[in-house]
Amino acid sequence: MIHIKRAPDTETAYLVMKEGFSDYMIPLGLSPEVFQERILERDGNQLEHSFIAYHGERPVAIWLNGLKTIKKKTVMRCGGLAVDPQYRRLGIAKALYDAQLSYAKSLNVDCLMLEVIQGNEPAITLYKSFGYQTVSELGYFHKEESGQVEPLVEIDQVAFERRYIQQDEYIWQQDPGVMKLAKARYYELDGAFIAAVNESIFAILTDEEEVARVATEATRRLAGELYHLQSTNQQVWEELLKAGWQQRDLKQFIMQKPISV
Repeated sequence: MIHIKRAPDTETAYLVMKEGFSDYMIPLGLSPEVFQERILERDGNQLEHSFIAYHGERPVAIWLNGLKTIKKKTVMRCGGLAVDPQYRRLGIAKALYDAQLSYAKSLNVDCLMLEVIQGNEPAITLYKSFGYQTVSELGYFHKEESGQVEPLVEIDQVAFERRYIQQDEYIWQQDPGVMKLAKARYYELDGAFIAAVNESIFAILTDEEEVARVATEATRRLAGELYHLQSTNQQVWEELLKAGWQQRDLKQFIMQKPISV
């Protein structure tokens, strides 16, 4: 008999996720520290909004969720669905989804969302069966640039965030909350605003046609050697490639499902 519970403790959530992702297409290297620091804190997942499936007393699957307000809408994001290999194809994912959907409606959530790796057809098919639709793609880029010329001019965090809310692109794992957690610093370059920490560029706030140029110039003026940037804008992808950035093979679909109460 399978039954569902909300708000698991950290240890149970970690153990179920570790087992469920043990044969995942990309090794996670999931230690308790990685689970706490990256999966929960950095990725904005919250156990109070997550669900565990039990077979008797044994936890066998988890639907990990995060909750945020994005452009005045309440969004619940699946940060990980993991099912013990021995318990797959038994309808457990559907039971977890149903529990999440009912709970989301009780909180007046406007939209469900998730990211899924392109090529993971079983997962994509599953999410489509739940009513999710692809709304955009997320690409990952990197560029090597040794040495540093004239440093960037730093700006105030408040000024950056005031402008951030006016932009169209939104990436869950690189929003202002994540920037604060990572202790990002904020800069201005040719009228564009930039958020970065170490060698990760979180956001570039400027006109679409200027993003690649500003990103490329920023790599010359930040302290580091290998820079990383994410984008959901395919026009920006093309310009980044022309400017010498490399794109990882890994790409994700961003999928959403509006909720009608």
